[in-house]
Amino acid sequence: MMHVTRFVPPAACLAGILGILAAVGGCSRPDAESKAQAQGEANTPTETKAGAQADAHAMYVAAENVVCAETQRLESGLSFTGELQPTQIVEVNCRFDGDLDRVLVREGQAVRRGQALAMYRPRDVQDRLRSAEAQVLAATAAFKAAENAEKRARRLFEAGAASGSDLELAEAQRTAARAGLDQAEELRNSVREDEEKLDVPSPISGWISRVDVHGGDRTMAGDPLFQVVDTDTLELSATVPSEALGLVRPGALIRFRVDAYPDEVFEGTISRVNPTTEPGTRQLRIYTYLANPEGKLVGGLFASGRVIDQIRPYATTAPLAVIRNEGTEQVVYRLRGGRAERVSVTMGIVDNDAGLCELTGSIAPGDSLLTGVLPGLRSGVQVTVLGRLAENPD
Repeated sequence: MMHVTRFVPPAACLAGILGILAAVGGCSRPDAESKAQAQGEANTPTETKAGAQADAHAMYVAAENVVCAETQRLESGLSFTGELQPTQIVEVNCRFDGDLDRVLVREGQAVRRGQALAMYRPRDVQDRLRSAEAQVLAATAAFKAAENAEKRARRLFEAGAASGSDLELAEAQRTAARAGLDQAEELRNSVREDEEKLDVPSPISGWISRVDVHGGDRTMAGDPLFQVVDTDTLELSATVPSEALGLVRPGALIRFRVDAYPDEVFEGTISRVNPTTEPGTRQLRIYTYLANPEGKLVGGLFASGRVIDQIRPYATTAPLAVIRNEGTEQVVYRLRGGRAERVSVTMGIVDNDAGLCELTGSIAPGDSLLTGVLPGLRSGVQVTVLGRLAENPD
């Protein structure tokens, strides 16, 4: 499952920030002046100047500009978008010309292999069968006549009363007649099968996703009748940049979500990778098979996810916004003792979807880090946190 963590300061970090607030409140100017007046003390010009300089080196930040480094699972990967489709999509077409008597299924209905989807009226098939049988009789007679003609031509040729070309012509006519008879018999046998099977059987077990006809329709051979899909296994087809070819090998782990179940993460592994990029976009298409025995997912769903590259079960993490580029260094500013401390860090893996990064170096879980645009931020500056943190630290 993909983990997206909301950044709420842990108890250790919360206590540190509340301590800063308490320390700042204890050193507020009205309390100091009241104490000085009660004791009859007066600030000297030198002390007043020092206080002004201290204020000049202080900055104020809101509570939301302070976040805590945390230990959590972190993943990085390559994002993709794609679509789920059934692995089997079968178009059921009409076998012969005829009138449909009735349609037996509706869209969304489960069917098994061989189940009748529709029935044809027998009249048309019976008429076609009588016609086909008549053609067989005619073709048989033509073949017998051609066969007898060939025999006569052969006897005349052997007697010297016919030429070789006469014999060749008779043989060709017999061959053509034999082919005509074969064709007529094949048609008759096909019509006989149609007469025995006036139903339209389902070629696979699955679900009816489309019905193109109604009872009473006149159909022609090849007309579409139904579409049957098998959703027990779905295929996720998605595209990724071709530069990521090294990450999208078969067997690589993927995680994705669909709009129908926004709070659920689905997993799979890449089954195959198209060996060529798509024209125009130069994107690679990847395919993943997903078991779907309960029919929870359906074909046509839009999916978004990523191919998982690296996983850190226990990473020290923080929002990407804490990282600041200063020259050639990447640094963060840690809040310690009421002052900002500049710390050089190295980023490990990055989860761009969650906006998190792994910090390697001297940053430890529970450290308070400054984030956001903070003019005047530098190492050693005194930091006062304004506002109150959430009452519920959970």
